[in-house]
Order: sequence, then structure tokens, then C-alpha cells
Amino acid sequence: MDWRSNPLNGTLRTTHRLTFLTILVGQSATAAVRIPSSAFAVPGNATYDYIVVGGGTAGLAVATRLAASGASVGVVEAGGFYEVDNGNLSVVPGYAFSDPILAPVEMFPPMPLMDWSLLSQPQTGANNRKIHYAAGKTLGGTSAINTLACHRATKGAYQRWADLVGNSGYTWDNLLKYFVRSTTFTPPNWAKRNTPNATFSYDKSVFCTGSNCGPVQVSYANWVDPSNTWFALALQAIGLNMSSIGFNSGILSGGAYTTGTIDPEDATRSSSETGYLRLAIQSTQLMAHTRTQALKILFTGTKATGVSVNTAGVAYTLTANKEVIVSAGTFHSPQLLMVSGVGPKAALQSLGIPVISDLPGVGQNLHDQIFFSVQSGLKVPSRASALADAAQQPTYLQQYLSNASGPLSSSGGYIAFEKLPATSRAALSNRTQTLLSALPSDWPEIEYLAGSFAGSASTGVTTGDLSAAILSPFSRGNVTLTSASMTDAPLINMGWLSDPADAEMAVAAFKRLRQAWNSSAIAPAKVGTEITPGSAVQSDADILNYIKGAAIQIWHACGTCAMGTNAAAGAVVDYRGKVFGVDGLRVVDASVLPFALPGHPQATIYALAEKIADAILGN
Repeated sequence: MDWRSNPLNGTLRTTHRLTFLTILVGQSATAAVRIPSSAFAVPGNATYDYIVVGGGTAGLAVATRLAASGASVGVVEAGGFYEVDNGNLSVVPGYAFSDPILAPVEMFPPMPLMDWSLLSQPQTGANNRKIHYAAGKTLGGTSAINTLACHRATKGAYQRWADLVGNSGYTWDNLLKYFVRSTTFTPPNWAKRNTPNATFSYDKSVFCTGSNCGPVQVSYANWVDPSNTWFALALQAIGLNMSSIGFNSGILSGGAYTTGTIDPEDATRSSSETGYLRLAIQSTQLMAHTRTQALKILFTGTKATGVSVNTAGVAYTLTANKEVIVSAGTFHSPQLLMVSGVGPKAALQSLGIPVISDLPGVGQNLHDQIFFSVQSGLKVPSRASALADAAQQPTYLQQYLSNASGPLSSSGGYIAFEKLPATSRAALSNRTQTLLSALPSDWPEIEYLAGSFAGSASTGVTTGDLSAAILSPFSRGNVTLTSASMTDAPLINMGWLSDPADAEMAVAAFKRLRQAWNSSAIAPAKVGTEITPGSAVQSDADILNYIKGAAIQIWHACGTCAMGTNAAAGAVVDYRGKVFGVDGLRVVDASVLPFALPGHPQATIYALAEKIADAILGN
């Protein structure tokens, strides 16, 4: 079997008068998942207690918890099953970084079954580039196309969130139970990892293990990329020591092999679809409307009463007896609110949209973290070079299918966090230093990510890629409308490097990347001179110009329906996710984060969904 082909085969079976879809992953019968078709709606008017618009990371988590209470829940999802529509590219962790969906360039390969094909406006702070921003159009949403990293932010970041929204429920101590509730943790399998120089310790107390834990599987990868062990040494050489507790205890400092949403039993992606949705299908009456686009939220006065939707040209209405919950993501949640009459009054009126609630913050406050790389040659193997070696492909396939190990079983690996050291801070302007000083004391400013590309097949050299991400962007973008229709993509301005503080931070982080590459710790593994951007780039002006042309998103956009206490000041929802100025309407996804959290947000989004579900149910 060609391991690059789609190994998923659908068959229909009849059991107890219900029809089931059986998905075979890797043609392994033990991986078969039976999904009853009775959980999927045919087009037509219907009534539910709750309607959840968006079957993504947060949407399926909220929907599952509501359905478990006995409520009737309808989920509106524009896509289908990623296992069918994207096959190995989504299911197999080793492909996570090479999925064409993530291509951030203007001329990206369209994948309409999985991605919304969103293209930004020219970014004036980034050499006027238009950026393709991947957004999952599938059951599982972003959890089906991300690179699987799953860890928590810092205690200070959550305290800042709690203070900003006026609710102590967002402090670390009060969120921890939701982090734990959403996942099942599996300790590292040291035998499969089989890398003595990549051992570590972690805090076991902040996880749930064994039975009766959460739906999403979190584990350490069953394979270690050899190039990552050298990057770990290089980062340690410039002061980023290995963390003794990992990145799930409210502290992000130093380096660690990160946890990811991988089911260690078969080394497949664990998503809100494989976790929450399949749990709901087994035990509740949740109904999913797949291949269905939400067109407008319907109101009676200021009470949200339903959603107008369309399935393959069939238009119909879904009525909500209790609430409509929008979970369409950072770009589409504000768009749906605005086309439905909730948003900035002047902008809505200019498009002939009747105003239900004048909320100036809808679509504003877009935070987007960016990252960029310095590349050099390495004479050590990596996941990328391993998977590019045709002679070894049968071996790696056998390891994966028989033992859930090898390079196909692993996505990411080693990341590190720091506040810039004093020597770097000295070059920052007073304004930038003042902005940074307002952040919590435990808030890291830069994240470092270890990666690689296959490099030259003839020489066996790997292209090592060490990246830096700006974790506290001060630049702001926005999402606005082009028309009153959801079928037209919104206008997206990410605002990259529009604030000079971000440019200063980027230059400082770039210099730290070079320090790591130039350390004696990684010298034995290096080959040749710097590949990208090359030795000609030296001055701050040259470095910034390189960053403007090379920076891409880390896919953590948030804030466009920001949580807060004051609608006039830009807040869109309160601490319970309730939209200001209307009844029966909430937003629950990354768009409600009031600011970009340090690190990767996936774990926080699951916890947020669990918390809001509790609020809805009065728990």
C-alpha cells in the first residue's frame, strides 16, 4: 500500500436497524470506528433546545456537554469528516507540518472540503503580502488541522484574564479542573521514544490518567526527532534550561518536549471530533448538520431564536428553544454576528443590515502572533528527511501500523519560552520596555520552535529550522464585512508589525536565534554556513526587512469577539460568553479571548468550552 494515499475506506453496515459508517484508519481493523447515521440530520426545519454553530474545537465540546445533560442539541458544521476529506494528512501526526492546508502564501492550493480559503488583505507591515489563513471547515475544526501541540498558558496570564473580565473563574486555580476534565493523559512511552538524551520529567499532578477522564487524548510522541535533541542543546546554551515540570502546570519557562493531541494507542490525531463528538454520539441525542452553512442568526426582538442555514442549496431554519451558541472561529464568528445585526452600527447600516445590537467591538481587537526562522544545514537525520527517504518508507510504515511508533507517529517535539534577557532588552526603546513591563511577571515574550526540512537528498543534509514567535503582539487587526452575506468571505487585516514594538521584539528574537545557531553546543551537527536569511543580513534594518518578507502566522488568531465587562469599550461578550445587548446568544471559541495567551491555545479553548458549558447548565 502506498502510505501517502488515503487509507480510509467507508463501508455501510446495518446493526439494530441503524446504519453505521465504519472508518478504517491505516486498514487496521482494530482502528475501526462505527458512527451511527442517525446522529446526522437530513436537510429540513428542526427545533432544538440549543443550536451550536460550528463543529470545531470549542463547538463540539460545548455541544457534547449540553447534550449529556439531556438537552436536544443541533450542531451546524460546514464541513464533513476530515478522515474522509483529508485522510492521512489530518490523521497521521507525521504529516501535520506538511499538510497543504497550512500553506500561508497567496497562491495556496485550495482544499475546499477542509478549508475556508481565507486570504488576508495586503499586510502593509509585512511587505504588502496577502496571507492565506487556514481555518478548519470540518468536524473538529482547527483541532483537525493544527500541528497538535497542546499545553497550558501561565498562571499570570489567566489571572490577567480573570481581572479583565471581572470573574475569578478564569484564574489558574479555577480553570485547572476544566483542563483536567477535557483530556486523558498518557505518560511517555520511553521504550518507543528510545532516545536516552531526550528524557525529561514532568508534573503528573495536573493531569487525569486512566479511565473516567476527558475525551481528548494528550500524550508525548512515540518518536523523537534527532534534530530536536541538538536544538535543545543550542537553546540551553543560550540560557533556556530544560523545564523540570513541563508546560502544563501554569509555568512557561525554558525548554521542554511538549505534549500533543495524539492517541498513543494507534498514534492518530485526537480531536474534538474523535473525542467529544464520538462520545456524544454514543450516549446522547446530539444531531449534526454537516455540509451546512449558517447564513444568519434569527431574532425575535432582541432574543436569538434560531439560525437560517443552507445544505447544498437547500435552505431551511433551525429553531432554538433556549440558546444559539456561535463557535465559528476568530474570523467567522464576528462575521456571523455582523450579518445578523450585531456589530458596529455604522458599518452594518452601510450594508443595509438592520441593527439588533450596536457593538463596536465585533470584529476588532484581532491579535495574531507571528513567527520566522533562521535555517542552517545539519548532518543529522530528522522527521522530514526520514519521511523523504523512499528506501526507508516501508520500514517507517511498518513501525507506524504495527507499533504506533517511528517518524509517522510524531508531529512536533521541542519548544522553549523566555523573557528576553537583559542584554537583548537594552536595545529596546523605552516605549517597548514599558509595554512589556505591564505584562504579568511570568509571561514569556518569545517562543522558540525546533523544526526541519528534508534538505538535499544527494548529500543527506537536513535543513535545520529554528523559529521564534512573538507571544505578546501589540499590533491589532480586524475582521470586517464585504457584504451582508455569509457566502462572501470577510475582509481580514491581521495588522502584522503595525506597532513598532513588535518590530523591535522581532529583531531581538531573530538575534537570539542566531546566538543559538552559533553556540558551540550545536556546532558538531552543523554543516556549512547559514542558509536563510544568510550572512548578508546583518543590520537591524536588514533583519527587519527579512522578517517583513518571511514572517508567517502561527495560527493563533483571537480576540475578535472579546470577552470583557464594557461593550462601549470594545467587549462583545461577558464572562459567560453572553453577547451584550441581546438574549439567548453566546460566543464560545478563540474569538472571545480578550488577548493572545502565551503559547499554544488549544488546551485553553477546550477548558473554555467546558467552563461555558457549566455556566449554561448552571453548574
